[in-house]
Amino acid sequence: MAAPQRVARDAARITAPLLLHVQRDDEIFPEAGQLELFDRIASRTKYLCLEAGSHTHTPPAAVAGWRTFIAERLKDGSRESWESPPQ
Repeated sequence: MAAPQRVARDAARITAPLLLHVQRDDEIFPEAGQLELFDRIASRTKYLCLEAGSHTHTPPAAVAGWRTFIAERLKDGSRESWESPPQ
């Protein structure tokens, strides 16, 4: 992973629900580094969204997915809801 050691170390401390969006052809953040970062994140509730395209190309369906992910976690607000995958 090309990220600084601090990022790698801190990733292991992330326990909140997480949705990581990765553009497969991202010219700024290489896919391999993003996948390694995802693997280091400690959250038991984490999802990976892989989309084709460059850094600036985000499909509308991906944006809808982000909104759904956040809305599902906000509707209950309890920590227990964080541990359940989206329906």
